[in-house]
Amino acid sequence: MTELTLSVGDLVRFCFREGDIDHRFRPSPTAVEGIEGHQRIYRRRGDSYRGEYPVDYRCELDGLALRLRLRGRADGYDPAAGLVEEIKTCRVAPAGIAPAVSRMHLAQGRLYAAMIAAARDLPALDVRLTWLHLDEDREYPLEQRYSREELDAFLGDALARFADWLRRVVALRSARDDSLRELPFPHAGFRAGQRDLAERAYKCIDRGGQLMLEAPTGLGKTLAVLYPALKALGRGKHERVVFCTAKTAGRRAAEQAVAALAVAGYRGRAMTLSAKERVCLSPGSACHGDDCPFARGYYDRLPAALAAALARPALRREDLQALGREFQVCPYELAWDLEPWMDTLIADVHYLYSLSPALSPLHRDTGERTTVLLDEAHNLGPRARGMYSARLRKSAVLAARREWQAEAPKGGSQGRAPRRGLNRLNRVLLALGKEAWREADWDGRAQAPTALLQALQQFAADMGEQLARQPVALVRHRRLMDLYFDVLQLLRCAENWGPEFRCELHRGEGAQGLEVHFNCLDPARLLAARQATCHAVVAFSATLSPWHWARDALGFDAQAVCYRAASPFAREQLQVELATHIDTRFQQRQASLPALVALLRDWLRQAPGNCLLYFPSYRYLRDCLEAVGEIPGRHVATQAPGDGDPERDALLDLLERRRDVAAFCVLGGVFGEGIDLPGERLASVVVVGVGLPQVNRDSNAQRNFYREKYGDGFTYAYQYPGMQKVSQALGRVIRDTGDRGRALLVDSRYRQAAYRELLPPWWIYNERDAASSK
Repeated sequence: MTELTLSVGDLVRFCFREGDIDHRFRPSPTAVEGIEGHQRIYRRRGDSYRGEYPVDYRCELDGLALRLRLRGRADGYDPAAGLVEEIKTCRVAPAGIAPAVSRMHLAQGRLYAAMIAAARDLPALDVRLTWLHLDEDREYPLEQRYSREELDAFLGDALARFADWLRRVVALRSARDDSLRELPFPHAGFRAGQRDLAERAYKCIDRGGQLMLEAPTGLGKTLAVLYPALKALGRGKHERVVFCTAKTAGRRAAEQAVAALAVAGYRGRAMTLSAKERVCLSPGSACHGDDCPFARGYYDRLPAALAAALARPALRREDLQALGREFQVCPYELAWDLEPWMDTLIADVHYLYSLSPALSPLHRDTGERTTVLLDEAHNLGPRARGMYSARLRKSAVLAARREWQAEAPKGGSQGRAPRRGLNRLNRVLLALGKEAWREADWDGRAQAPTALLQALQQFAADMGEQLARQPVALVRHRRLMDLYFDVLQLLRCAENWGPEFRCELHRGEGAQGLEVHFNCLDPARLLAARQATCHAVVAFSATLSPWHWARDALGFDAQAVCYRAASPFAREQLQVELATHIDTRFQQRQASLPALVALLRDWLRQAPGNCLLYFPSYRYLRDCLEAVGEIPGRHVATQAPGDGDPERDALLDLLERRRDVAAFCVLGGVFGEGIDLPGERLASVVVVGVGLPQVNRDSNAQRNFYREKYGDGFTYAYQYPGMQKVSQALGRVIRDTGDRGRALLVDSRYRQAAYRELLPPWWIYNERDAASSK
């Protein structure tokens, strides 16, 4: 008999929520503070008290040919006292918490009590909901005794309500598994090299673990890893698949792959998670029933919306918005209520790897096994650095204070708490600015100043006090809200502090120019903690070498399997020339500019068709473009600072329509990845330089850190990341077995083995004669 595992939390959320969404900005404890609060209560209980008590209950549901396994952990169970306790931490008076929230938590305690009573054959149990106010260190208990009959009836009613939903889920999963048994690979079979990738991905998922796959752009890596992941789903190797991507192009590729599999006969459920602001139907409204019509009565209309959504095989942003309009429900919240029932999720890396991840691979105590497919995995490290860093600007503190004082008079007590916290933050920043710094405008420290951390914590507590009185305070004070979120991120960084963190002070122009930066130089340790919770992680990219560097950067362990696929393309399809007679190092750029200009003009004259030209910086790009001047027979396009997805899409449209484009771009920017230009849409690329990051304090701080960690700072901080960008640019040209193209790499350092060895092994590299460019 098939067994379905369900968490107690999921059952509670399904059966016992009611009324409106109410996401007013109330202060909530961090995960670490919540754990510490639970430990605080455990120490106060008697010797017979058991914290985090595991509960497991199995039953057969009427009319369903399956066994349901209900699992979870009761916060506390005291067999001597006959007590089950549900503990919740807070920073506001429990009287200010919506009664529906307390009822839901009490229902969870009653379910745990029913499961324990059934397992231990107990006649009755007390159920206590305890709110622990962290700042007051005070317990607010709500306790009631239930007989065995009452508990059995309560659990039975919840399971009966859930059974109707479960019938839909079971029928859909049965259809999914039936479709997977004979599901063929789409597009009339595997492309050369795809089967090899698919087999290795399946083996990784079968046994669990971590796999790094490097394969050239154009091989079809997305389908090659998604297909075996879904096959494994039907064979019970794991319970769900999360396709993680850092780029819009990766999301689109995953959605297209799911659609192709559906055409081939796949009958599973997939959903794309979108940021709240991108899916919101009521921009500018606060997320609660008093302000937003899609939050009002949300949980009352949710069952019908869930049923309609589950009938759709794929849910993209526009699909969720359509459902939101049809059922008058928030599409963002609808997505998260659907999330536990999806076979495949397509999500940005932020949802899984941030300091406050919305997705958890260890899914709600059910023991579910999650496999992560990490698209364009080389992007994870740079993105994670941003997710694990935070900034505080003095100008933001002062702007928030002015905004708050404009509506909260000095004599009134209503606005005293935020004003107190803002003033303390400002005083601490003033004091930091007066200290002796290593340089006139910069200072770096291995630890954040204690006074600063205390001020941040006090500000968060003061905001909690204000929000307890006035839950909508932040909605009307945008600067204060932004500052509050910045402070929370700083505190998360502080909670996760380690040897790879630095507290940096920057002095800008004017009295308000001070800035504090909690800078994560290496995200590997924090990434490793998240990777370890996954059943399997398959990371794939065209640039995951050298292996030891990429493995550490991803947070993979030493047992991770590394595999480089053979190229499906002939080496002759891309002719790569190395112009090593031009020195593009910063100090030599002006001297070598005439030779570079002559080379580029010659190249654009001899290489017909569209060409992308990549430069290491905007300044170098502009200097070269001005010197090149008008190029006969060429339509010139230029990337500008701040260009994003819309500008990239416009360039793609231009390359689709014309065959004479010379596009001057910055290496590593939005025009360097996620561009699919098969056939005649792109004929050649030029890469000026070896892609080294700009020499600045941040890059040098990374270099110093890696020198201590690996004994080689320059290679890890500069050379490896730079050559990875070069390899990505080379991958723009050949996307199909019928493509032909040319590439030109310009830099004297390509003579050195240290750089040549980092180029993709799939092509032949020939040195260009300097005389041919004169």
